[in-house]
Amino acid sequence: METTPNLQVYDLGHLGLVASIVDQIGLVQTVDQFVGPRPGKKVSTGMALKAAILNALGFVTSPLYLFGHFFQGKPTEPLLGPGITPELLNDDRMGRMLDSLYAAGVTELFVEVAKSARRAFPFPVRALHVDSTSFHVHGVYRSGEEGQTDTGDEPLVIRLTHGYSRDHRPDLKQWVMNLICADTGGNPLLFAPGDGNQSDQEALVPLLARYRQGLELGEVVVLDGASYSQENLGALQGFSWVMRVPATLKEARALLRKELPQEAWRPLLPGYRGLEVESEYGGVRQRWLLVESQERARMEEASLRQRIVRAEGEARKVLGQLTARTFACEADARRALSEASGRLPLHRLVYLGVQEERQWERVGRPRKGERPLAVVYRLRARLEVDQEKLERARRGLGRFLLATNVLDREGLPPQEVLRRYKDQARTVERGFRFLKDPLFFAESTFLKRPERVMALGMVMALALLVYALGEWALRRRLWEAGSSLPDQKGRPTAKPTLRWVFQLFMWVRLVELGGRWFVLNLAPHHETAARLLGAGRYYLLE
Repeated sequence: METTPNLQVYDLGHLGLVASIVDQIGLVQTVDQFVGPRPGKKVSTGMALKAAILNALGFVTSPLYLFGHFFQGKPTEPLLGPGITPELLNDDRMGRMLDSLYAAGVTELFVEVAKSARRAFPFPVRALHVDSTSFHVHGVYRSGEEGQTDTGDEPLVIRLTHGYSRDHRPDLKQWVMNLICADTGGNPLLFAPGDGNQSDQEALVPLLARYRQGLELGEVVVLDGASYSQENLGALQGFSWVMRVPATLKEARALLRKELPQEAWRPLLPGYRGLEVESEYGGVRQRWLLVESQERARMEEASLRQRIVRAEGEARKVLGQLTARTFACEADARRALSEASGRLPLHRLVYLGVQEERQWERVGRPRKGERPLAVVYRLRARLEVDQEKLERARRGLGRFLLATNVLDREGLPPQEVLRRYKDQARTVERGFRFLKDPLFFAESTFLKRPERVMALGMVMALALLVYALGEWALRRRLWEAGSSLPDQKGRPTAKPTLRWVFQLFMWVRLVELGGRWFVLNLAPHHETAARLLGAGRYYLLE
């Protein structure tokens, strides 16, 4: 009887692409060198971290805290190395890997990996974008809530506590992720965990200063308005920066509402115009760029109409209270009307006169010759929109204020100041959206110890680094090769998202038959993507 050769089918999919990027940045070697060897262990810390990134970028319903389940049916030996089986990649190994990363210092280790990534993928860095977001956690988390710190650069244990929740879960404790990303591709260059009630105003600028040398800074640092303060401007000495000026500052508020001649404005980017003024806020010479956005103005105009409706309801209550009162004289009535009218944000009360009322000693028709006890006056007035107030409110629609300490307009023209600031949305903010996507499935953490939460945050940030690098490299190489991949409608594109490319690889399988390896369902566009990302060996193209 003839025997059937042993047949094994593995779900390879896009994991070869992820593994290739991890290999090219030297993550395993960097981590193992930083953490130190683990004699007698089949899976080193670096290799376990590579496996965790494969899990994180698997885009399936197997979250990071269910590490052991993800690798069932996956080709672990081709992806990770001989002798590494799914049984070795269990929750216990995940926990020990997180402990090792925490002990090594998650921020310092991330910086080393990011530096290695920049050497492997030499992307230009013209600006650094700095921001933070929060991630909620489930559990009691008594350990570390006292905010233990040492004399080094990094807290021993972050405080998992309540704070301003970007997840809209104020009922849960949280921690904060701080990221510094390059303007090119949104590639993260620094990750640092923070307390759940961290103040961005107090945390982000010191973080920049602390890791200044390791970051190999680009031309300009971009921060949001929370970091704009006199103390931070002093701490940023030596940096070139672009920041949003908070509208709460007296000088900013006056400029945002100021009536300006049309000829003072200059076109910036499409849909934007602006003008520059000089400032020395906080003792630092800087250029303030007043920007007006057409799209934002349209949105705020709609919001203003809603405000008028709400304000009218409140103003009618004020008018009702005034007309219900009695006054000793007409002058008192007019004075009360004027004061109330001045407090209304968008309306005014128009004086129509007073109505005299006499108060008698008893109810009924007064007797002939009887004198009233008192004579009082009631207001007659109407409510209308105050066009002057409305015009002042409209004057600030669509406006915001940027500042930079780069005084050379040739080196950093106004349109470039705006462009650098707008890049925040496609760099660090896009990275946060990626990490909070349900498909990533790591946003809501269930680990028992704050130390492991910190290390898991580093794994998440490294997964973002691998993803961002892969997308940037693939788009660049497609453009250089004059090639393309099919988009969702089957049309050629040279700017695919890496997530879509991952979906293209959904049905790619790795088969072992009789001691030989084969790849199934590999189409020409799969080969194009694999070769351009240097993943040929994982798909048997070399």
